[in-house]
Amino acid sequence: MAQRIGEELADADVDAEGGHFTGAGRRAAINASLPLLATYFADAPTWELEVSQQLATTPDEMVVDELATAVRLRASLAAAERLLRILGEIAARPTFRYTQVSAESVGQIRGRLDLSRYSREQGRIAVPRRYPIRLVERESATPENVLASYAAHWIRRDLATIPRDFLPAKSPELRDLQRLQEGLGRSLGLPLLSGTSEAALNVWRRSALPDLMERVNARLDAGYIASPEPYKELADWVAATRNGNAVADVGLREWSFYDARFDTKLFEIWCLLNLANAITALIGAPAMAAESLAQRHRGPMYSWNIGAGSLKLHFQASLAALTEGGVLWSLKPGPGKLQGFPDLAVTADTVAGRGLAIFDPKLRRRPGKMPTEELYKLLGYFGNLKHSKPPIGAIFYYSPGKATHYTLVTDDGGELHALGLDPEADAMTPFEAAAQLAVKAAGLGERSLSLLKSPRPEDSAEAGEFTAAIHQEVAVDAMQREADRLPPTTLTPTRKATATSLRAIWPQLDQQAQTMIVTAEYFGLSAPENADHSGPLLGLAAAFERVLNEQIFHPAAAEYGAAVNLTQTLGGRLHTLDAALRGRNEPEAKAIAGFLNDQKNINTPNLQAILRDSKNMNRLYRIPAAHSDVVTAETWADGRDIILDPRQGLLVRLMRSFGSAETTPTGS
Repeated sequence: MAQRIGEELADADVDAEGGHFTGAGRRAAINASLPLLATYFADAPTWELEVSQQLATTPDEMVVDELATAVRLRASLAAAERLLRILGEIAARPTFRYTQVSAESVGQIRGRLDLSRYSREQGRIAVPRRYPIRLVERESATPENVLASYAAHWIRRDLATIPRDFLPAKSPELRDLQRLQEGLGRSLGLPLLSGTSEAALNVWRRSALPDLMERVNARLDAGYIASPEPYKELADWVAATRNGNAVADVGLREWSFYDARFDTKLFEIWCLLNLANAITALIGAPAMAAESLAQRHRGPMYSWNIGAGSLKLHFQASLAALTEGGVLWSLKPGPGKLQGFPDLAVTADTVAGRGLAIFDPKLRRRPGKMPTEELYKLLGYFGNLKHSKPPIGAIFYYSPGKATHYTLVTDDGGELHALGLDPEADAMTPFEAAAQLAVKAAGLGERSLSLLKSPRPEDSAEAGEFTAAIHQEVAVDAMQREADRLPPTTLTPTRKATATSLRAIWPQLDQQAQTMIVTAEYFGLSAPENADHSGPLLGLAAAFERVLNEQIFHPAAAEYGAAVNLTQTLGGRLHTLDAALRGRNEPEAKAIAGFLNDQKNINTPNLQAILRDSKNMNRLYRIPAAHSDVVTAETWADGRDIILDPRQGLLVRLMRSFGSAETTPTGS
């Protein structure tokens, strides 16, 4: 529900109910949060699950570490339980293969005579007589059995590293731990696994698990395994651990050692994971995702490249680090600032500067009422920040059985939401609303969102070029949107300076290309020295690509129709143009070559001369700008010179090829 403008806020002195999960809500939140709380690394050098390092320096942070340890224990017990069942099914119907081994038969030949060895040993005197033979033996060391032994050794070592000091002496978890360790020991003593233990250890020593997994999956796909079901489940079990996914939930039984303090932190972590998933659904996969909570103090937990810059999701970051200006309030007397640590925050660094959205999960129940006290705390965070933009953010609070939604807005674009959540409901709608707030902080429009959600090609080489094209379009769109918000005369000095510098070709550029160049120049020149300059660099590359399209590819498509692919990226355009100038027999290259031959004003030798530099610009500047977190001012300046230099820049040289520039352009 949305709060109507003018509706009176609920009284702040209404007591919050709860502060704890229901039993079902707790289980749902824990199982959903397993990827961050109990991350697995089956091929780690230590053969252990990753344990969140004890980085905590405050009691509040220590709760997070203790929660991660507790959840890891339950997840490990559940994983071992599932593996024991799989191993039992494998032992009932194991695979094997026949191999030939060399042996000797004493006194008489008992087996197949090894003729090559026998001929080499002629003349050797032995009493009694010995005969070299070849025996066929049944062997269990198939790739899938080696994988079973590997998994058993690994989970057994993991259980051995679990701390027991916080387990009650007669707790069911301690009994389960002892039972599972004994069960794994018995399984490893079976001939099937004991005979493959050495091979499994060699896989670990050589870090060869990916190769072993590939061989097992190939045998499963080819139908070489007579009873494939348990082996397929084993392969899925190991694959899930290598990908950082939990292989079993933590179970329905209540925890004997669960501390009520954990619920608050669990709610925060559950909100972190779901907000990250909602942002990913909106703008695509992150460029960086932390593998576990152990990395929470090293920087953002997630980072997305959004073309015009980057968007980052932080967990319990310092308030002072969220804006470039820091905080307003200082202690007096003495050094120190009034600090704060919002649970979740999104920062966006684009051509428009730093954008910020703060999200504060609170495990409190406000049945039928807006969480006014929590909203004022959220406003307090913004009130202590040197941040010129209006507040954007949301309160997440616990609302079991009923989803609620309140919205507050200001005239200058501020927007706060109060979102009631229930882990049992498994609904993403509240987090989708929060993700929209994160995108609003980044200044992305509908066109940019549509571009960022475009499906990527499966081929890695094509995906890199495709991503560069998408981020380039997003950068151009974002800069144009931001330029539209500026006073009308703001870009006039930049436009005049650019037109003067490029006066040899400026009149021949269409209005859209001119606008791309001017906005890219304005935001590149006005950006702080330490800002991300990827947007302005991509904007200049977009102007170069537009000229190439307008002068060659679009007219050629009008003449040759479907033979010219208008969906190509800049890299594809340059490849096609190169093939056309070299006279290659590709259909599209032949169409472009035919168009160039018909145009008497196009200087094809000049086009050939700039192709190499154009490909280098694309490879060294444009594609990295679309993929890297930050483009420095120095890199932007180098790329800018390559494209926009008034004497030897690619844009001027390209326009010369079309007879659109003077022979000797005047420099700026």
